[in-house]
Amino acid sequence: MKIKPLLITTLLSGIGCFTALFVYHRFYTTKTAYIEIKKVFNGFQMKAELEKKYKQTQKGRDKILDSLTFNLKVMSKHLSDQKNARGEVNKDELYRFEYGRETYLKLKSQYDEDNAALSRKYDDQILNQLTEYVMAYGRENNYDIIFGADGNGSLMYSKASYNVSDEVIAFINNKYKGLD
Repeated sequence: MKIKPLLITTLLSGIGCFTALFVYHRFYTTKTAYIEIKKVFNGFQMKAELEKKYKQTQKGRDKILDSLTFNLKVMSKHLSDQKNARGEVNKDELYRFEYGRETYLKLKSQYDEDNAALSRKYDDQILNQLTEYVMAYGRENNYDIIFGADGNGSLMYSKASYNVSDEVIAFINNKYKGLD
């Protein structure tokens, strides 16, 4: 008969320990993970789309510059032929060549600045959207902390099992497509 109270005491102690362990684990441990920032950034579909758009813009600008370069080469050859044949160059044609060259240099400088600004704009858009999606991923998957590993020393080591980069890439691309 003494076995029954001992059994009940043991059973209640076990339930109490299990409950305490559950509460401790649920409320006093931190769920953490990390993502490889470069991998997630490069795997984000929005980046691929904006990169394609950027390259199309850049290609259009390069075509304009290539056309101006070709015209300048033709004009230069013509002026050189004139100088060799007559010993002098037509002043109006020389002025047109100089004006074309100045136009080319200004336009090239403007396109370089515009390309850099567009690249920064797209990167900012990507990073803002990426940050929003990673925060949503963390909330929806009950993470307390998601670290970003980018090789700058902020995350020196972690077990690979904490790496959620692939899951985050799938999540953010589904969010971006409007599937989630």
